[in-house]
Amino acid sequence: MRGIARYTPLIALVPVITACHIVPQFSASSSSSATPPTSGASTSGGGSTPSTPATTSPPNSGPLGVLPMPAGAKPWDDNKSTPMGLDAFIKAFYVESAFTKEKALYTQRGFVSGTIQGWINADGSQQSIAIIKFKGSSGAVSLFDGLTGTLKDTPKPAKSITDPADGGVGISDPTIDSLGNANAEIAAHTGVYVIDVHEFTASTPDPAAAKALLLRQYQSLKS
Repeated sequence: MRGIARYTPLIALVPVITACHIVPQFSASSSSSATPPTSGASTSGGGSTPSTPATTSPPNSGPLGVLPMPAGAKPWDDNKSTPMGLDAFIKAFYVESAFTKEKALYTQRGFVSGTIQGWINADGSQQSIAIIKFKGSSGAVSLFDGLTGTLKDTPKPAKSITDPADGGVGISDPTIDSLGNANAEIAAHTGVYVIDVHEFTASTPDPAAAKALLLRQYQSLKS
């Protein structure tokens, strides 16, 4: 099994997920992160030194063109205003035991930069978007294959979800964490980008909301 990723904004609420592991700040029932997985064999021919993170984003968007937060939402405390370099992204996205392996794989794939942005919606649900940029599309495909392969291994009662509109693959997991949150996670790739979305909600997962957010981000990066 590949290493388990993690991202922990403010108050740790750790969903039981085999692949992604980005963590929401609170219980969705009172105000709501998840964790991305590690990847499989590298297929890209990236160099040994990662590129300097890009800093240009489309208007009204965040690092790497991540979508702006919905009206009335509050950002996670760990959000960064600029793209992350290799070390920072690996440490934010993965558990410590996976750092060395993932850094090597990301370097081979041609990692350029990454971002993880999360927020708490007015209804208490939490959402996050992770975007990873590579030098070429082969690096993005390699990470996507590894990420979704790990998601597919998530044990029941998690169910696989897909979206033909953007090629998204993920899971809807009703397993409730210690703060009462369920999770839906879905990932896609376009060009040199991989997108990973999490939706944390109280009691019942909301895969439709996760799919909708992924599609909006996918269309924004593809345009």
